[in-house]
Amino acid sequence: MSTAPQPEGGTQVHHIRVRYAETDQMGVAHHSTYIPWIEEGRTEWLRAQGRSYRSMEASGLILTVMTVSLRYRHPALYDDLIRIETWLGKKGGASLTFCYRLSLAEREGEEPGLLIAEAETRLGLVDGEGRPRRLPPDMLPGS
Repeated sequence: MSTAPQPEGGTQVHHIRVRYAETDQMGVAHHSTYIPWIEEGRTEWLRAQGRSYRSMEASGLILTVMTVSLRYRHPALYDDLIRIETWLGKKGGASLTFCYRLSLAEREGEEPGLLIAEAETRLGLVDGEGRPRRLPPDMLPGS
């Protein structure tokens, strides 16, 4: 997981602050909140490549999540600033594999850089009826 070779299209960095609503009674971010965080990282990676989900869907192409793998390393706490690094690990004929590294960017009394989690998602490209489609050559111009 997240051991992909040199990132295609570069690494996109995005920050998220852990909100109170995302935590349990002990102030620890609930495990389910990591999925929207990495989704936001992926969305910003695509935007940095000159594409957006909105423009892809408007052209009749949809990226659908096929697999998610997530390894928790250290808890994220309420009000932590989390650094999300996202990169394209692999580009297949009709799929993209994204890798993510979540680390501590800011926590009172802590040094930044603590690894919070690592993740990987594999997405398949489908049309409006859910049929698989090959990745068009111009889909990711920056990669």
